[in-house]
Amino acid sequence: MSRSGTVALLGRPNAGKSTLVNALLGEKVAIVSDKPQTTRHRIAGVLTEARGQAVLFDLPGVHRPLHRMNVQMMHVIRDTLEEVDLVVLIFDAGEAPGKGAEFVVGLLEPVETPVLLVPNKLDLAAASRRLDDSVGFYTSHREFAAVCPISALARKGLGALRDVIFASLPEGEALLDPSLTTTQTERFYVAELIREALLERVEKELPFTSAVLIRQYEETEGPRGTLLKVFADIVVDRDSQKGIVIGNRGAMIRAIGTAARTQIEALLGARVYLDLEVKAKPGWREDPRVLRDLEPMEAAWAPPEGPDGDGEKA
Repeated sequence: MSRSGTVALLGRPNAGKSTLVNALLGEKVAIVSDKPQTTRHRIAGVLTEARGQAVLFDLPGVHRPLHRMNVQMMHVIRDTLEEVDLVVLIFDAGEAPGKGAEFVVGLLEPVETPVLLVPNKLDLAAASRRLDDSVGFYTSHREFAAVCPISALARKGLGALRDVIFASLPEGEALLDPSLTTTQTERFYVAELIREALLERVEKELPFTSAVLIRQYEETEGPRGTLLKVFADIVVDRDSQKGIVIGNRGAMIRAIGTAARTQIEALLGARVYLDLEVKAKPGWREDPRVLRDLEPMEAAWAPPEGPDGDGEKA
């Protein structure tokens, strides 16, 4: 009996959602950073086993939306919760639940699909000490189909979590090609790897006020194999931030470019020419034009068509 369906990973920023998706799949499909709001798009990872297929939606971290961009991110979260077959609520078990946790639980009030509660970071002593109290907080607010403590980073408890995920999905055949591990386009992932290299090297508010836009993406074949030419803009909010990203005599932007190029070449198995420019666009997070430019880089996903071509699962 095959079970297949869609799974939303819900949680606060830095709960470990992207780390968990990568760990479940055994490869990197989502960038990881200790900076909040690293995930801005709904990223789909595809976990296929003999017993079925789970399409995992790594959602942006739940946060208070202060800008148009963040409002769009929260719309993505709410829309996804309405359409999936299963929700995985993941939280940092080492943090005492507060108003943010209450807000996350509140998002689940209209959700009728099963919800798994996943305390994460059990490799940390603080998480182990707080586990019972943290679980008690969540279970006092709603009923969960199961509680599955894990450490996504240490890859502990993942076997049991996989078992519960597949047992909770509806019967049915695979939704996507079993050879896929993600629905992301190469172009999207390249932009994300550039942003990851940026996040690893900047401090303060820059992670929140920066974005990566691909201007040109060309693939050519030559005597030395495939050459990928990528021209991208790192967009920041102020001129002062532009200077930080460029660095003294261009040292920072070179370091970002080198790190990103290494990751892209490893991912695609091709030589990469990467040209980065830094541009200041004040208020870009409220600018519909800039946000539209970011939209095509989201992970592509559409539910499989039913027998009548209506877009519903058969």
